[in-house]
Parts: sequence; C-alpha cells; structure tokens
Amino acid sequence: MHRDHPSTRELSRSVAIIVAVVAHVVLDDGPIQHADLERYDDPDIETGLEESGYDAESATYRLIEVDLADLEDTRWFPGPRPWRTEMVEALRRGERLPPVVVVKTARARGFGLIDGLNRTYAHWVAELPTIRAYELIAG
Repeated sequence: MHRDHPSTRELSRSVAIIVAVVAHVVLDDGPIQHADLERYDDPDIETGLEESGYDAESATYRLIEVDLADLEDTRWFPGPRPWRTEMVEALRRGERLPPVVVVKTARARGFGLIDGLNRTYAHWVAELPTIRAYELIAG
C-alpha cells in the first residue's frame, strides 16, 4: 500500500515546534498611570515613548519582574563604551533602583527597553538575574 502523506507518528518524530516563553512575575497588575512611575534621574522617558510610537499622556503600565535575558537590549552587552559604576555599587550595597520601562516586542521573544539602559547594565554587571520593570500595556 502506497501512502502519499506521512503518518502522525512519523510527523511527531520529525517535526519539532519551539515555543518562546517570556518568563516574568507580575508585581502590580496596574494600570499604573505614567505620572505615577517611580523615576530615576532621567526626565526623558517621554522622548523614549515618542520615539517608540507611544503617547505619554495615555500610557499605562503594570509592574513586573523580568529575567535580564528576556530584555533584547542585553544581547550586545558589554557594549562599545565605558559605563559608570555608581548604579552597580548601589546594587551591591543592597539598594533598589527604580524600575526600567519596557514594551513587549512585536516578535514576542522578549521585551525592548524604552528607558533604563544604564540600570539594566548595572543589574547585568552585578550578576542579578532579574530586574523590575514597568511594562507598557496601553499608550
């Protein structure tokens, strides 16, 4: 008997499906208004939002803890420039830095940074596996 199509058993042995899962823990489901964000010394989150196509006036967030490996911007660390060490030293003293601002990428493989590259780098250097982040949920 001749078959034109492989059986289900044959397909299950020869086909692998990879599903990307971005792990994170929700700390505050929100919505958190843009004006209520805990900020660092960077007054320019609004520019990052605008450059990413979002409006700060209508932006809302939730607070999550995300694996550093799920932030697409960490893939090129340590990067081409020297970094300041104040934030790394603060983390090593046990201090907490304000959350970074992220958005889920269109490819759903992780998160892209809107604000907080230096804080993210400090967590990476301090070998901390996770970082708190405001995830943009509407904007």
